[in-house]
Amino acid sequence: MLVPHIMSGQTVGVLGLGSSGMAAAASLYAAGVTIFAHDDNKPDTPLANGTVMAWQDWPWQDLDALVISPGIPHLHPAPHPAAAHAAAKNIEIISEVEVALRAAPQARIVVITGTNGKSTTTALVGHCLQQAGMAVAVGGNIGRAACSLDDPGPEGVIVLELSSYQLETTPALSPTIAVVLNITPDHLDRHAGMAGYVAAKTRALSALRADGTAILGQSDDHVKQLANACQDRGIRTLLATLDKAPAGRENCLALRGDHNAENAAAAGLVLHCLGLDVDQIDHGMASFAGLPHRLQTVATIGPISFVNDSKATNGTAAAKAVAAFSHIYWVAGGLAKEDGLDAVMPHIRNVEKAYLIGSSAAAFAETLHGHCPADIYNNLHDATHAAFDDAKDNVNGGTILLAPAAASFDQFDNFGARGDAFCQLARQLCSQKGEAYA
Repeated sequence: MLVPHIMSGQTVGVLGLGSSGMAAAASLYAAGVTIFAHDDNKPDTPLANGTVMAWQDWPWQDLDALVISPGIPHLHPAPHPAAAHAAAKNIEIISEVEVALRAAPQARIVVITGTNGKSTTTALVGHCLQQAGMAVAVGGNIGRAACSLDDPGPEGVIVLELSSYQLETTPALSPTIAVVLNITPDHLDRHAGMAGYVAAKTRALSALRADGTAILGQSDDHVKQLANACQDRGIRTLLATLDKAPAGRENCLALRGDHNAENAAAAGLVLHCLGLDVDQIDHGMASFAGLPHRLQTVATIGPISFVNDSKATNGTAAAKAVAAFSHIYWVAGGLAKEDGLDAVMPHIRNVEKAYLIGSSAAAFAETLHGHCPADIYNNLHDATHAAFDDAKDNVNGGTILLAPAAASFDQFDNFGARGDAFCQLARQLCSQKGEAYA
């Protein structure tokens, strides 16, 4: 656990008691901090290391900081009332990651962000470092909360995936290496538009140590401009272009597609900066199993494969999945985001048919009209069954791809629950209807 002893004796409010809030409370308690906590959705959550009560009843006159969970707005579209109250009283609003960094870990810190690909790239860097025998801790917006990580020491590395929400509330951030993969429209309501979203992502770069390294993708104009700005500031700047993807990536099914070539290129540059040689990088990438819900092949029967890319919660992410396959039976839809299907359309020839679900189904069907066949279904079960029936009728089979291009919250608790449901359906279909390929 990373314990911020510098905060000993303080009084802190913790707003939100999900995994990050709980981790922050444990870390702060270990540092000798008095904690008051509240969660709108779980007001009776037990907390052994603090006092849970309505935020209105906290001793605000004594509070030194407010730790806010990343899913709770502190500025836009409207701040949570507790955050607004803290701001009015000039009480600092910080993230759980900030609490971890105030522990002053000795390890080198790598921060990875971007609209798409940050989880895969973070996990890939962590995997390759582990395979090379280097002490490493991986967390943040992926896996374990930052506070729950142990410090690997001065010869080790902490790899943090950070969201735009976390970047906005982590003033102590000072990474050795900062990676910005791409920036496309997402979470615009939380940042009052694209300019605010770009500014949040830029925090990863502006927080770099003087001797730090910036690594940037080259797939959109925003990151290209950030690369130029870093170079103008005299920061060591490396560009993650497709031709820099390590050779080991070609032997990894989880890293297929041009978008993963760029992720692999960024990871390779990070690993090289941390001292790994070419053989270590190639070996690590070739043995990478990938992450759940990200181009995850979950079942195969005859010439038909089921691929779960439930994490593709916007059009840009879905486009990368659609570009990576041919003969696609595409299951898509949910709670639409700002970018719609614009990014998918240049690759629509790869799609045999679309099977649309969720609140975005009608709008997606209108966009696809005249470009590819599309039908609307009541739920994921019906859409997946229909896709399988059509794929069986194709002598070449194909890929039944869940790449929703939309959020999950209209039908599922999160993208993971949606992906899990798809995986279960895929395995059931292969088991129940496998006689077609016996």
